Amino acid sequence: MSGNQAPAATGTISQADHDAAVAAAETKGHAAGVSAESKRLTTAMGAEGVKGDGGRMAAALDLAAKSPAMSGEDVAAFVVANVAAAKPTGGADAAAYEQQRLAAAGLAQPGNAPKPADASAGWSKAAERINKRNG
Repeated sequence: MSGNQAPAATGTISQADHDAAVAAAETKGHAAGVSAESKRLTTAMGAEGVKGDGGRMAAALDLAAKSPAMSGEDVAAFVVANVAAAKPTGGADAAAYEQQRLAAAGLAQPGNAPKPADASAGWSKAAERINKRNG
């Protein structure tokens, strides 16, 4: 029905009511679609074998974006079956971190502060250098 035609018979809705109903349906449909897609992505990314593995998560996101007809479960199953799991590298890094942490732990201890005599000697040397420069 175009904007310049009058309603054909009584009992029909006005153009304004029709437009409002269409807008409400669009809003409701959009919200339902967003919710469904969010649930699908959450299912795919949070599945066992995918969650926490950066390579598999990237593959799942890519597959989900390129194959909107696949369910979240199907995306996750495909990724787990076809993308190799990341190899944990935390062993060597964790050991190196622990050594650095232990080496630095003593730096913050009160007993490791410079002796007052050593600190004042440092200031004395600095003052002597400045006095020599200034004549």
